[in-house]
Amino acid sequence: MKRKYLGIILMACAASLLAVSNILMKVIPQRTNLLPHHMAIWRFTIAAPLAWLFYLARGRKKQLLPKRPWQLIALGGVFAIANFCAVFALDRLSSSLYVIIVYIYPSLVVLYSLISGRSIPRLYWIGVPLTFIGLFLVAFQLDSDLSMDMLGFVISIVNAVAMAAYVLLSEKFLKNVGNKTLGTNWMMLGAMLSGWLVLPLLGIRTPNTQVGWVLLLSLGVIGTALPILLMNLGIQMLGAARGSVIITLQPVLVVLLSTIFLGDALSLQQWVGGVLVISAIALLQASKNRR
Repeated sequence: MKRKYLGIILMACAASLLAVSNILMKVIPQRTNLLPHHMAIWRFTIAAPLAWLFYLARGRKKQLLPKRPWQLIALGGVFAIANFCAVFALDRLSSSLYVIIVYIYPSLVVLYSLISGRSIPRLYWIGVPLTFIGLFLVAFQLDSDLSMDMLGFVISIVNAVAMAAYVLLSEKFLKNVGNKTLGTNWMMLGAMLSGWLVLPLLGIRTPNTQVGWVLLLSLGVIGTALPILLMNLGIQMLGAARGSVIITLQPVLVVLLSTIFLGDALSLQQWVGGVLVISAIALLQASKNRR
């Protein structure tokens, strides 16, 4: 299989699993005593140790220290910033408005790649706006009132910038790491340590039911460790610009999964928006590179 097509599959799988994580983060507070910021801490507290245990169980003990591990730990800190910004932004904004704001980050990645002379799809000037229009239709009902909390808006912008920085830095820092799984493990260690730094401020709780623990473990493994590994691999195969655009599938899949598992209604407008997003992604991936 060609490297490009494998990268597309990996990024699509990452977007699907990140969509599952969004569903889990909706369900967990309903089924447990955990608050959103507790889940933001728990997800990497679970993901990082399990990822390292799996890595060591495969007999990779001789390959534990990549070049510049502190860069990878810092990369985890960048992802942790985005993780906590999402929690606090959603506490102040509607989920639809949050999605519209935060998913400007693929556009930021493409813009930075264009300015810095990196490879980007030739039809970015069609595909990127089309993606944003599709996301708007998926996330925002046209007959809804648009209210804006300025602090929530600022936090969402920081979230978008942090995600754009993560994608770009992931492409750079993991490029020279031979074992991408090892590099991802160090990155998740950095995200876990960053979460622990805010424990004195936010505190922590444990799930009060067995179902809660199962859901939390699912969030750590299925909704965190696996998609981040797949995303890091996909970015290396496609580049930051192409890879970040595919991640815009995530909110579309969240709406679809919410319809299937949570009984939410899916309007014609959202169907149209989803088709636009998928069409834009296909257009960009079929487009040749330019500088």
